[in-house]
Amino acid sequence: MSKLKKNPIREAARQQAYWDALAPAYHRVTRINSRDFHYGPQIPGESRLKILPPLRRGMTALELGCGGAQNSLWLARKGLVCTALDVSNEQLCHARKLAREENLEINFIRGAIEDAPRLVPGEGLFDFIHSSHAFEFVDDPCACVENAARLLKPGGTFMLSTVHPVYNGEWTALETDDENVEWGRFLKNYFSPEDDCRDDHGGVKIRSRAYPVSAWFGWLRGAGLDVTQLLEPRAIYKRAPYTSKDWAANVEGEMDAIPSTVVFLAHKRKENE
Repeated sequence: MSKLKKNPIREAARQQAYWDALAPAYHRVTRINSRDFHYGPQIPGESRLKILPPLRRGMTALELGCGGAQNSLWLARKGLVCTALDVSNEQLCHARKLAREENLEINFIRGAIEDAPRLVPGEGLFDFIHSSHAFEFVDDPCACVENAARLLKPGGTFMLSTVHPVYNGEWTALETDDENVEWGRFLKNYFSPEDDCRDDHGGVKIRSRAYPVSAWFGWLRGAGLDVTQLLEPRAIYKRAPYTSKDWAANVEGEMDAIPSTVVFLAHKRKENE
């Protein structure tokens, strides 16, 4: 299942313009803690979920759609050899600044997730590939999952977190029989959720696209990966590694009732498995 494709060159330029414009303000108001591995806004990190495979010094890792690369910084601190890719110059400038401040070495690459096979040529290069809330912005998620699988070593793990399809519904007030008001999500069509359309102050528009959980599962399996974990984490409001004051204040109630994020861990089999 894939939504209508667009010109990939124009779409990458649009993504770059959007994130370049947004990045300075975004990093002023958003706190992403590089001392924990995060899976998405306002949900627990690895310190609570404890779902990642054993990570050893010298392992290779690739982050797709890294933003400020806080997850890569967390991995680099553990001794992994990290590569981080993002389409935005401004995002990568922030990531490089954080890496310098923490005296950590990361190989940064500017480019779209869709261009990973060209920017990181080869197959079976990485022990761990991860992407937190970036794949909802790609034009062809199925192809991007296949590309990630090719870059993964046999025995390696791919972690993908993305927007949960029910979260792209509309938060709606409902009147009950006793004339009280209850709140809930209204989703017109689970199998084709509404896009989350966004624009910055310069008018550049992009879309965050949600897909059924079964679609992601099928794309991962179709790429030759075994899904070993599927999580729909509940929100937390204290000590979330990825948060902002507005999120913490405004989503309470919504994220108590429905998941905002779906997390997949997938394993690439070795030849003898």
